[in-house]
Amino acid sequence: MGEHLKLKHALACVAIVAASACSPAVTGETSDQTSASLEPTTPASRATPSASPTRATTTATPTTQPAAATWLTVVEVVDGDTIKVQRGATTETVRLIGLDTPETKDPRKGVQCYGPEASNQAHKLLDGRDVRLEIDPSQGTVDKYGRALAYVWFGDGQLFNEVMIRAGFGREYTYDTHYRYRDRFIAAQEAARSAKAGLWKACAVTPKPDPKAEPAPKPKPKPAPKATDPRFGTCKEAIAAGYGPYQRGVDPEYDWYRDRDGDGVVCER
Repeated sequence: MGEHLKLKHALACVAIVAASACSPAVTGETSDQTSASLEPTTPASRATPSASPTRATTTATPTTQPAAATWLTVVEVVDGDTIKVQRGATTETVRLIGLDTPETKDPRKGVQCYGPEASNQAHKLLDGRDVRLEIDPSQGTVDKYGRALAYVWFGDGQLFNEVMIRAGFGREYTYDTHYRYRDRFIAAQEAARSAKAGLWKACAVTPKPDPKAEPAPKPKPKPAPKATDPRFGTCKEAIAAGYGPYQRGVDPEYDWYRDRDGDGVVCER
């Protein structure tokens, strides 16, 4: 009987030891499972993507001036629409395309209204300044007087011909055929006229109709009297043959040609 009690006591001790030996293992497993349950459950493929870096967009500023052209120094301002530049050892006279300023030195016309102001402005903007010239194939390279025909650009991208028209120091002028910047110059002239800038306020100027909106009717042919010059298709042809100019109310040839600038004279040289 005593041995039986000892055996039961020994078995109980073994059970207690076994239970205590297994307990840490269970506790560790539970801890690991608990930790695992706290980890993010979102799959990597469904993670929210980070914002991509913003790329700066650069827009190039368009320019129409001839960047490859040579810089030339203005050595003389003849008047508002004619200058002289130094090209190497040569002085070159340049007649500006699309710009007509009032005369100051033409003996046939005398000093016209706003002529001195236009000349002074040209001196102010151009004397001693470096400029670039742009040739327009539609106008040729030189006129019949040997003057180069060109647009004059400043280094800041402004076009001198247009600047003078927009400020009211000159008018848009189409000699014979449309030129590259004609629409821009007409728009500049309309802006100056609307603002009554320069000569549009100082001088009694009869506005010219916009040739795009309402073309001027061609004059009806008249029989030429015996004392008149030969008749040509255009002023350019008449001038090339050595004829002109013709004044309104004085020369019957005036009615044969279109007075583009409305000054009462056609086929001016």
